[in-house]
Amino acid sequence: MTITWAFLRKEAATWRHDPTLFVFLFAAPLLMQALLSDAFSHLSDGTGADQTVPGFTIMFGFYVMMFMGTAHYREHACGAWSSVRTSGLSRTTMVVQLAMPYFLLSAAQMVLLIGTGRVLFGATVNGSLLALTVLILSIAWTAIALGLVLVALTRNVSAMQNLCQLVVLGMGVIGGAVVPVGLLPGWNRPLAPLTPQYWAVDGMREVLAHQGELTSIVPHLLVLLGWAGVLSVIATLAFDPGSARRVAIR
Repeated sequence: MTITWAFLRKEAATWRHDPTLFVFLFAAPLLMQALLSDAFSHLSDGTGADQTVPGFTIMFGFYVMMFMGTAHYREHACGAWSSVRTSGLSRTTMVVQLAMPYFLLSAAQMVLLIGTGRVLFGATVNGSLLALTVLILSIAWTAIALGLVLVALTRNVSAMQNLCQLVVLGMGVIGGAVVPVGLLPGWNRPLAPLTPQYWAVDGMREVLAHQGELTSIVPHLLVLLGWAGVLSVIATLAFDPGSARRVAIR
């Protein structure tokens, strides 16, 4: 626990000196909300922000995993991971240590984007705060677990970042995080529920716009927690602390 807390403090110090993290995780989704909220007000029930705030909050919430993966490769590049690997920690503890700061960052990001979306764009928060809290934590766990799998499967930072971009953008579009599923081609509609983003966006809209309670998003939570649990097991089994990691020269 002490090592995990030390890693969390170290990552937080890194975030303060990384402007790209703020731009990508906070400024970019707010810009997308600002550009598209008015347009979606003519295409869906309720305000346009009721689509764009949940949608882009989820979309960019999943992008946190790319920063987590980059941090892991940074640990290899500077030699810090060698100390972790020889510390006697179990593989599970190493995975938790890598994931925890970014799990908290993802949850905090979503809270901030929802709050800002309410103030700036008129997004509603009509449902249960308990339901919203549980949903945000479930989404953050799912996103980080997916990222851990991608980190475990790659051996160089460029491949990891490219794969994260492809997975997050592809699943986000299919799942309705960018455009409502009802406005996408008919062939996409059977595919949408196969993505965690679909359940995340639909669950968040249920809570924010439709006065959803915890009981009304139980199906969404079960799907998200199912994804998170399976991905966590895969990531833990596939993660090799001793594998070589190559960091691209910039």
